[in-house]
Amino acid sequence: MKLATFHNKIQGAFFKQGWLLPAVLPPTQLSGRALFNVVAGIYTFWGLLSLWSRWQQLDRTTALLYLVLLSVFLLGIPGAAEPAAALRIWGMFLMQSLTLLLTQVALRESPNQLDRLLNIMALFGGITLAGLYVLLTSYVFGKCGQPFDHSRQLQEDNLPFLLPFMLGWFWRHGQGRWRHGAMASAIAASAGYVVLSEGRAALLGLSMGLAIFYWTVLSWRPLWITLLMILVLGMSIVANTGPFRKAAMDPEHPLDAFTTGRTILWRQALTYPPTRPWLGIGIGNGFQARQVLNFEINGDRVQVKHLHNFLMDAWYETGSLGLGTLLALIGTVLGRLAWMWQRLSAEDRQRAGVLLAKLAELLTAAL
Repeated sequence: MKLATFHNKIQGAFFKQGWLLPAVLPPTQLSGRALFNVVAGIYTFWGLLSLWSRWQQLDRTTALLYLVLLSVFLLGIPGAAEPAAALRIWGMFLMQSLTLLLTQVALRESPNQLDRLLNIMALFGGITLAGLYVLLTSYVFGKCGQPFDHSRQLQEDNLPFLLPFMLGWFWRHGQGRWRHGAMASAIAASAGYVVLSEGRAALLGLSMGLAIFYWTVLSWRPLWITLLMILVLGMSIVANTGPFRKAAMDPEHPLDAFTTGRTILWRQALTYPPTRPWLGIGIGNGFQARQVLNFEINGDRVQVKHLHNFLMDAWYETGSLGLGTLLALIGTVLGRLAWMWQRLSAEDRQRAGVLLAKLAELLTAAL
């Protein structure tokens, strides 16, 4: 009886506060992977203990596809070159993706849960942005004891993901000119950091997220959205032309040079597909395909660890079954949102628009 009571308290605490732990993860990465892994591990273990009694609240189609995806990824591990590494990566994927189910359940606990999620994501998004600039200052002025290296020290990947939450908070809680000024400042600060880091994938994701945000939340017309994207990209190119001059590295293959060899990787992966077409070479074992991940550009020989595209990586590591299930899961989530869209109130569309912009940025930046 005491154990059941303790379990109920754990569940109640998780769906009251614990389910919001993913909002804390971006700033934990500023101090290294150790703290991130600890927080993610606590969230996963606590969530699994709490999910069992509320499985009825899950969307069955989404939950089934997610479980099939985990199973398919797991099936490819026994035949992998390094099964232990594959199992570790599978566990990390579980930790980072379980939020898909846990957030579903938490949002059905109370009508106020979505606002809580949006507000805390905006808060920790602001904390992360401020922390990145504090670290940037220490790098530039040499306070970290190392010379400044934008490619190694800057951490731009989370900014496209966090920006819609910050913009959404300013739009909902701000007034008049202050609201628009705050939104413009958040965009400028995020884009400026991404441009300095020369993260082209992050810049593309940020631009796509802005387009979706202004379309779904602010109901801008396509013309104004296009002009906004041109403005952001144009100012980014003017501020730092380095990433956009890479095409000149190899005039005979400008696309390969501009993508820093990514298009070469994708062609080589198609030329030398995984030996197990249905299950792939094992999740997290992509680095084993050295023949595919080795290429020459501008006379330099380059060796990388993965294909730099989440769809190509999923196909090569988990096979056609893994890629197909992943696409089915993404399509189901987007399809459900599209089906519900016309039934939402204007206020709920604004909330859903923030989440849609976040998803658009994640998918675009991962391509």
